[in-house]
Amino acid sequence: MAKQLQFLFLIIIILCNHFLFSQSDSYAINDVSFNQNIDTNSNSNFDINPDNLNSFDTDYNSLIQYYQSIDLNYIKKGEVSFFDLDLKPIEVDINSVEFLVNSRDSTILLNKAVSPESAQNLFVLNEQQYINTFNGDDFLSAKINSYKNLVFSTENLRYSKRYFQFWDWKSLNHPPLKELQYPLDFYDKKRTVIDYDAIKSPYFNPDFHILLDSNTNSNLTFGNHLELLRNGYSYQKKMELIKKAKSSILISVMSYYNDESATKMTEELIKKTKEGVVVYLIVEKVWTKLMMKKAMRKFKNSDVVIIYADDLMNNEKNTVALFHNKIFVFDGETAIVGGQNILDSDNISSGYNHQSHDTDLLIEGPAVTDITKSFIDLLERYNYDKKSNKPQIKLIKDCQDQIQNRLKKEKEQKLRGQDNYKEKLQNKEARMDGVCRFVIQGPHDDRYAVSKAFLFYFKHAQNSIDLTTGKIKIDVDNEIKISNYEGWSKQIWNQLFKSAEEGIHINLIHNGIDGGNGELSNFVKRKVLTDPDNKFIKKYFPPLAERLDLKAARRNYPALNYLQKHKNIDVWMYFQYMHSKAFLIDRFVVSISSFNLDNWSSDKSQESALICQDRELAKQFEYYYILDEVNSTPVPLKN
Repeated sequence: MAKQLQFLFLIIIILCNHFLFSQSDSYAINDVSFNQNIDTNSNSNFDINPDNLNSFDTDYNSLIQYYQSIDLNYIKKGEVSFFDLDLKPIEVDINSVEFLVNSRDSTILLNKAVSPESAQNLFVLNEQQYINTFNGDDFLSAKINSYKNLVFSTENLRYSKRYFQFWDWKSLNHPPLKELQYPLDFYDKKRTVIDYDAIKSPYFNPDFHILLDSNTNSNLTFGNHLELLRNGYSYQKKMELIKKAKSSILISVMSYYNDESATKMTEELIKKTKEGVVVYLIVEKVWTKLMMKKAMRKFKNSDVVIIYADDLMNNEKNTVALFHNKIFVFDGETAIVGGQNILDSDNISSGYNHQSHDTDLLIEGPAVTDITKSFIDLLERYNYDKKSNKPQIKLIKDCQDQIQNRLKKEKEQKLRGQDNYKEKLQNKEARMDGVCRFVIQGPHDDRYAVSKAFLFYFKHAQNSIDLTTGKIKIDVDNEIKISNYEGWSKQIWNQLFKSAEEGIHINLIHNGIDGGNGELSNFVKRKVLTDPDNKFIKKYFPPLAERLDLKAARRNYPALNYLQKHKNIDVWMYFQYMHSKAFLIDRFVVSISSFNLDNWSSDKSQESALICQDRELAKQFEYYYILDEVNSTPVPLKN
């Protein structure tokens, strides 16, 4: 089997070489000439590459001397701490570690199968010195200045480098930051401390929400408890809640892969059914049948009920849809929604180990009632009873009764209902205390509900819109039309451009060469680390990942370039694969969803979103958004 897999990958590599681009079109721009133009002052005669070799080995002490010799005062010696691929500390003698320096692409590679964090932590960034060096008003303006005089190859989608940089920094010209050391306005001068009580906004107007209720078949709920779940922490939380579940576990995802982390979840879900817990799993049918059969086979002979969402195969008019929801509900009490699938790239991600960067939101409170009701509506759409036994059917019927009772009780407690909108939204404490609406769209109800909600929120923004997205769809042919797709996607983008023209500042973090081809290239890169002694993998997988990344980056760049040309729109390319789908409006309205800024999500997919006004969530989200911008590179300047 191993030889068959190697042969298969070899065929893929050959095809990639032939159809994607030639070897002469390699990702690595030759940076040697740029290395000779370092504009820092040398403090010593130390030369890390006196023989001008194309590649050479060096050690940690020499790298320290190198950065000191070119006077990079914003890059300092960091912590020598090594971790395995599961982020468990391991003992490694730094003096025995070799670093491979490649003059062709100006990178330094830690030549050992350890976590990327091990290399990243060896040097740290002094943010204040970075600002001083590049003469910025804040960190982000300094970052833009630092890239101004570098060459950006529109063929290779990379900036040139002015000095040797660690491969695990990706396109960053500094070690990635793991946390912010200073207030937000140090990094972005517009992010001064906000007084949430002083905000005047249409989002506190009852009429805004009453109109949105009728247009999206959703409603506000109050007093919800929220927790932001980033990267692999979401998987850990899901596993924790699965183990604690007493009666039911309801899961819907587009992708449930046959990999290590998914298998662990599968085993726990089957274990829970043996304890009497009812488990339903809804997955997208076509994608699963093509790519994830083995993952579903592991549920065979268990009491986990697998439901296949088959809307992509419907022939009826206006019913074709891709199932893209990501919803988890535990005992009807706790829910997790957002953008993460069940696969290693999400589940094992630290945010720094070259896997997916993604975001979910945990919620407890009355919004969970809406989420549970929507999930059961999906079960009924897919005729869950035909695959269920009597106890499973009884549980769903009991849940439906409980939902009706909860809706009534929550209204009595003033946790929902339009009669409470004015009182809650005019109360400065209540209006920013877990005020949420859950919106779901699909052919089972309103297939454009999330699109309508997002458009309505964007339309009423007053100051700023901060966005992350995994995909973008804008037709930039001839730079004449925004889109030739006459749907909600066009309306959303038209509104964003209009908002920018009216002075609303829009930030967007998307994918460049570092994000690349997402989960597929993430898998290939990690395989190099998990099988370091496999000569086939070591030789062929890195160039395969590079080619996949470049193909995706070339697909993304025209849209990023088009957006960056617009006034009041700043576009950033994240240094990992950005899969998160989220926004922050006017620094206090947060949305976590499965919704990308493309026409599949806006018009063709089943999607769900949680949109909240919550003081602590807004603070937490904005902190991490700035951290993500700091760990991004700017799309080349508008000029």
